[in-house]
Amino acid sequence: MKVFTHNFNPKSNSGPNKFSRTLFSRLIQDNKVTLVDNQQEADVEFCLIQQQAHKVKPMLLRLDGIWFNSEQDYNTQNAPIKFSYNNADAVVFQSEFNKKLTEHWFGEHKNSFVIRNSSDERLIDKIDKKIWNERLGYPEEVWSCASSWRPHKRLNDNINYFLKFAPENAILAVAGKDASIDNLDIRKNKRIFFLGEIDYLSLLSLYKISSTFIHLAYLDHCPNVVADAQASGCHVVCSSTGGTSEIVYKGTIIIEDVWDYSPIPLYKPPKIDFYKSVNVDFLNRKTTMTECSKDYLKVMEGIK
Repeated sequence: MKVFTHNFNPKSNSGPNKFSRTLFSRLIQDNKVTLVDNQQEADVEFCLIQQQAHKVKPMLLRLDGIWFNSEQDYNTQNAPIKFSYNNADAVVFQSEFNKKLTEHWFGEHKNSFVIRNSSDERLIDKIDKKIWNERLGYPEEVWSCASSWRPHKRLNDNINYFLKFAPENAILAVAGKDASIDNLDIRKNKRIFFLGEIDYLSLLSLYKISSTFIHLAYLDHCPNVVADAQASGCHVVCSSTGGTSEIVYKGTIIIEDVWDYSPIPLYKPPKIDFYKSVNVDFLNRKTTMTECSKDYLKVMEGIK
């Protein structure tokens, strides 16, 4: 099948681009898909979030989420996404949360599917997990977290959770750019390592040496970092808000109030109570990129 892509940058490490790169790498490896630069040559079009050109062939829209931050011009931000949504022949949501939110704002789509994010199990199996030992001082136990840090990703809460619940012999590795810390003393804490932005393979290696991955982000849709971390063997700690908990099959979920999908100041998330938690163990939820790529291929074949 020949596929033309909208808004996909294979060199970007943003969550949507990284997932799409992994998806297409698998489909190309399995000789199921060829990416083409000419729309006229394509069988179908794959649109990541919003169109960059007029649709020529049947189009699958893969949504990352929509804008609802009341401190931003969310209607203007959502306009090109809504146009693409109404124009698409099929829509793939990352989570049931993502589907309910989008339908609340845009209305129900005639042909939609929920396909949750998965990780490339073939790649993870090959990753060397020894590269971090020397850099991190050969710790007895590693906890980690990773994001492009913005206020609703709750880095400070991640750190406070680690300091409260991790064993004394554990260290926390924080990966990602623009990390903002409220307490300057934390910067001096010898148990916390700020790694900055690191490449994808190094990130997977970090997950493979980690016992626990913390992701207390508020209203996240379906974070690839969580999918990768738990596929690498981590126990995941996450918030019940958004779609993150839908992909956690072994971890701890911190219970928070349910959101009604109305605009909110996203970068001012509510306080979180670490002790309102539940442990989950749903191995039947576990999926791989092998299954995920087949699901995407089936949707594209359905609109071809």
